[in-house]
Amino acid sequence: MNNKLKTIYLTVSLLFLCVACNNDDDGAVTVTLSDLEVTLDENPQEGDPVGIVQTDVSTTNFNIVSQAPAGALNIDGSTGELTVANAALFDFETHPTITATVTADNAENSTSITINLNNVNEVSGQNLEVTIDENPAEGQVIGSLQTIGNASGFAITSQTPSGAMGIDFNSGELTVLDAALFDFETNPVLTATVSIEDADNPVTVTVNLENVIEVTAQDLTVSIDENPTDGQVLGTVQANSNSTLAFSFTSQSPMGAMAIDAATGELTVIDPNLFDFETNPVITAEISVTDGAETATAMATINLNDVDEVSATNTDLTIDENPSNGDVVGTIQASGSNVTYTITFQNPAGAFTIDQNTGELSVADETLFDFETNPNMLATISVSNGTETVSANAFVELNDLNEIGEFKYGGVIFWIDPASNNSEGLVCAISGLTVNAWGCSGILTGASGSGIGTGETNSEAIIAAGCIPSAALSISNLDWNGYDDWFLPSVDEFNEIAINYDDYIAPTILANGGSALFSTVWTSTEVNANDAYIAFLGGSAPIALPKNSANFTVLPIRSFTDF
Repeated sequence: MNNKLKTIYLTVSLLFLCVACNNDDDGAVTVTLSDLEVTLDENPQEGDPVGIVQTDVSTTNFNIVSQAPAGALNIDGSTGELTVANAALFDFETHPTITATVTADNAENSTSITINLNNVNEVSGQNLEVTIDENPAEGQVIGSLQTIGNASGFAITSQTPSGAMGIDFNSGELTVLDAALFDFETNPVLTATVSIEDADNPVTVTVNLENVIEVTAQDLTVSIDENPTDGQVLGTVQANSNSTLAFSFTSQSPMGAMAIDAATGELTVIDPNLFDFETNPVITAEISVTDGAETATAMATINLNDVDEVSATNTDLTIDENPSNGDVVGTIQASGSNVTYTITFQNPAGAFTIDQNTGELSVADETLFDFETNPNMLATISVSNGTETVSANAFVELNDLNEIGEFKYGGVIFWIDPASNNSEGLVCAISGLTVNAWGCSGILTGASGSGIGTGETNSEAIIAAGCIPSAALSISNLDWNGYDDWFLPSVDEFNEIAINYDDYIAPTILANGGSALFSTVWTSTEVNANDAYIAFLGGSAPIALPKNSANFTVLPIRSFTDF
C-alpha cells in the first residue's frame, strides 16, 4: 500500500442474519455492505489503493454505480478494493471530497464511499526572461524567480556560459557572478536552468543583453585657408575607449583629399589641389573608430577660407582634324583678376595661338592638325595677374575624319559622300585582277548605270544574268583584307579613282604593299548586249569594247559606312 495513503477503516459490526426457512425460501444468502470513509493526501498516483469495501459475508461483483467526480475511482469486482483511476481529479483545490456508491451481488444495501483529501503544499515556478545592458557590475541583481507555493531550495543546475550567474538558495534572486561573461559581442543571450525543491519541473532563465556603445568619437570642425601644402596637419579626431583604437575613412568628399593616421586619428592634406575654395569650399569625411569589437563614427568638416588667387584648370579639348587657320579650338578655364594668357610650350610647335586676354586657343597652322600625324596635341598656358602665375595644360584630341587617299575599310578611300557627314563612301583595292572577258556577250543584263553609286547594282545585275565567267562574278568571289563584298566600279566611279590616283591613291597603294594599277580597266557599265565600257587612268573618255574582249584588268571596289 502507498505510504502516502492513510486509510481509516470503520469498524462495523457484522450482523449475522438468521435465514428463516419457509415454503417460499429459495436458500439465498443476504449480504450487508458497510460504508467506507478514508482520508489521504491529494495528488496520488494512478493505481494507488484507496480502501476495501467491507461485507458481513463473502460476495463478488462489486460495482460502482455512481461517483463524483466521474471517473475518479476504479473497483476490483472480486475483492471490492478501490483504486485511483484518474489522479488529476484528486486535487484538493478542485475536489476536496470524492464520493461514490458501490453495490455487490446479493447485497441488501448499497454502500457510500467518502474520500477526504488532505491539502498538500504544491510548488511551481515561472520561467524568467529579462533584458539588461551588457557590462553589468558583479553582484548586480538580474531578477527573482516567481513561484506558486512556499518555495525554497533554488539551485542552478546548468547555465550558458558556465559561471555567469548565481542564485540565492532561499529567495530565488539571480545575480551577476562573472561580469566579463555579460558581453554582447560574445554572449548576446545567457541562459540557465533552475531547480526548486518540491517543484515537479525546473524553470528556464533567459537574459538578453543590450548592445552598449563602448567607443565614443567626437566630430571635428576646422577652418583653414585654401591651397594648403601637401602633408599639412588639419586636426585630430578625439575618441575614447578602454582599448586600442584604429581610425579609418569610410568616405570623404572629394575623394582623396585627406589622409588619416590609423593609430592617432590625425588628419593631413594629401592632395592640395582639392583644397580649392572655388571648387570645394567645404571638405568632409566620415571616420570609423573601432577597438575591434565596437565601432563609433565621427564627421570631419574642413571649411576653406577664400584666398585671392590665380588659378587655371587643365582642359581637354576635341576637334575634327583638318580645321582652317583661325578656327577656335577652345578656351582655357582660369580665374583671377586682370589675368593674361601666354603659350609657354606646344607640341607640335607652332600649332596654336592664344588670345592673351580671354585664353581662347585657335589654330595657327592648319597643316599640323592631321590625325594621321598628330592625333594628340598639347599646349601649356601660363596664366598671370602680374603677381602670381600658374600654368595649365590644354590637351587637344583630333577626331579622325575619312579622307581621300586613306587606307581604311579594306582599301583606299577614293570618294566620300558629301551628304553623309563624312561617314559613307567608296574604297578601291590596292591591286587589280586580270580577267578573260567582261562576260555575258550577246546578253543584255541591265547593268546600264554609269553614275557614282551604281557599280554595286550593275555587278548584281551581271551576276543575276547567270553569265559564267564574268568580271563581276570574279570580283564577288574575292575575300580581300577581311571583306568579301567587292564589286565592279561604274564608269563615273572609276573616273573618281582616275582623278585622285596620282596625288592620293597611288602613294597609299604602294605604301601598303599594293601594286600600280593598269591604265585600262573594265567598268561595270554595259553599253548593249554585246559591248561594255572600259575606262582609263589617264583621264581619257571611256570607250565601248566587245564584252568578250580578253585579258583586261578589273579593279575591285566596295562601299563603306563609318558608324
